[in-house]
Amino acid sequence: MKKNILILVIFVLSFLLFIFYFLFYKISSYTHTRISHFPTTLIKSYQHPTLAPGFNFVMLGVDPRDDQLEKTQVSDSIIVGRLTSSRQVKLISIPRDLWVYSLETKVNQIYPLSQDKVSPVQSYQYIEDEFTKLTGQKISRTLILTTDNLIELTKIIGGVDVVQESTYTDLFYPNPEYVKNPSPKIPIYKTVIFPKGLLHLDESNITEYVRSRKGQNEEGSGSSDQGRIQRQQLLLEALISKLKSPAFISSPTNVLTLYNFWHQSIRTNISDSDLFSLLLSGKKQILGLTLTKTNVPVGENPKKDILYHPRSFINRQWVYIPVDKEYKGLQEYISGFLNQ
Repeated sequence: MKKNILILVIFVLSFLLFIFYFLFYKISSYTHTRISHFPTTLIKSYQHPTLAPGFNFVMLGVDPRDDQLEKTQVSDSIIVGRLTSSRQVKLISIPRDLWVYSLETKVNQIYPLSQDKVSPVQSYQYIEDEFTKLTGQKISRTLILTTDNLIELTKIIGGVDVVQESTYTDLFYPNPEYVKNPSPKIPIYKTVIFPKGLLHLDESNITEYVRSRKGQNEEGSGSSDQGRIQRQQLLLEALISKLKSPAFISSPTNVLTLYNFWHQSIRTNISDSDLFSLLLSGKKQILGLTLTKTNVPVGENPKKDILYHPRSFINRQWVYIPVDKEYKGLQEYISGFLNQ
């Protein structure tokens, strides 16, 4: 009798091992990783967590351009964030035209400057060190997104819906046809319109939505970057909501496709060990994530605005400057938002 039970136990364990092996084999084949990668990383993350809720990160939206109209690789979108211990994602947008006295350039130049470093590790460290000094918050991870990344992600999740508070019109959006084939017969610019109300964003219009910054009827000074920041925040909120929805996250295929996208397309120093550490670090799961967002108030009055346009140019550039060169007011505002 005992021998039969032992044989049964061995059979069941062998069957379970086969199932797990087959499962990990399928996952490794789909994600192009070693078959031992996920179980080994999971065990190591449980024993020695590399990241826990409460960390700060910086997210840079980069739109590399090298065409007839523009040649640049500056970061058009700059967001400092925190994943709190209560599973809140807090995001605060920083104007790309903020002047950085220590670097004698705008904050959107930090990314291009980081590319002069020898290795990706040094590049990430440079970005994190500069934003730590600027914000007064310890930045420990970096995430870099391009417009192409957004297009690809939108295809994966089937688009997102946002609510546009008012009709937005840009009469001078660079015409993609002209960019591809500069010709006197092709208009240099085209008109972009996003009507008021529920708006569906997919690969056909998401680039225009995040890039456009010359709206004729959008509040904001200078280059209308404040309006663009608000649209980018709306998009991020919609993306996070879609990604953590039961309909999306319950599909293994969706999760594995997203993992491949993360590893093959996104530049970041957030590792698999970090991801597993975060998943194992609390009782609440990804479905419990909530998002809180804001942006740094800007204006033209140094007596009341944290950042203001000085009604003049610095090095022939339109900029925002802080009320104090030590950035104390800015740092207090950021700390108050991230730590509340």
